[in-house]
Amino acid sequence: MGLEKRTIKIIVSVLIISVIIGCSLGLLFAFLLYQAPYIELEAWPRLADDGQRLIHFKTAEPGTWHPWVHRINGLLNEYETSTPEDPPHAPCSTHPYHEESGRSESCAHAMRYWHPCTIDTLYEYVRGTPCVFLRLAHIDQWTPQPYNTSVDLPIPNEMPDHLKKGLFSLQNHPSAKLEDYVWVSCKGMSPADEENVRHIRYIPEYLPPGFPIRRLRTADKTDASSLTPNDGGPLVAVLFQNLTRGVIINVECRIWTRDIAYDGISNIGRTTFELLVD
Repeated sequence: MGLEKRTIKIIVSVLIISVIIGCSLGLLFAFLLYQAPYIELEAWPRLADDGQRLIHFKTAEPGTWHPWVHRINGLLNEYETSTPEDPPHAPCSTHPYHEESGRSESCAHAMRYWHPCTIDTLYEYVRGTPCVFLRLAHIDQWTPQPYNTSVDLPIPNEMPDHLKKGLFSLQNHPSAKLEDYVWVSCKGMSPADEENVRHIRYIPEYLPPGFPIRRLRTADKTDASSLTPNDGGPLVAVLFQNLTRGVIINVECRIWTRDIAYDGISNIGRTTFELLVD
């Protein structure tokens, strides 16, 4: 009799352990199967594929910053046009004004709209106040869920103040048409980096900065007729206007949407790079 009770206890224990293991494996598989879409936030001038993250140049030595200007031109070549959209989602020329025979009025307007992050100022590298361009990639399987004031969902406490203020200031102006954006922000990665970054400007200068969703080739409108086949997607330029010289500064830029979980570790929806201006 005692042996039968012991056998029953063993069987029950094995069953309980099996259920626990099964549930754990099920949760693990579910976690592995559910993957947030890989959304890349590109930073230009594009760094080398060897893992280099440092944008380093000396303002007094043009040979050190010309390569960075050339790489930005490589990005903007695909946006060149004499008739940019309004509002323009990228600078329309990679040729300095003094080298061109003339610009159309719409292109001249676009270049003013993106000033000072244009080729006319050599993207500010000559002044030691570099522009870094941001663009979203790998978004064709993604339908963004933006933060906006019309959705009954709290704005994250960690969202930068300039984004919060921009959202609510637009909400308080009924005449302003608030379209949905994938918001973007940049900051120094540590308190010391923040102190050395000092002031950041986002170009074009509207608040809050971000990528208009209607211009993104996302999963819900990959075949939309309003997007041209070679549309590179909208850009945001980040102007580092007052960097501390002679110090490597670590910078992180990230996007803000309700469906992309930010952990500060994975590369989904964020990018990091280093700046060193001598």
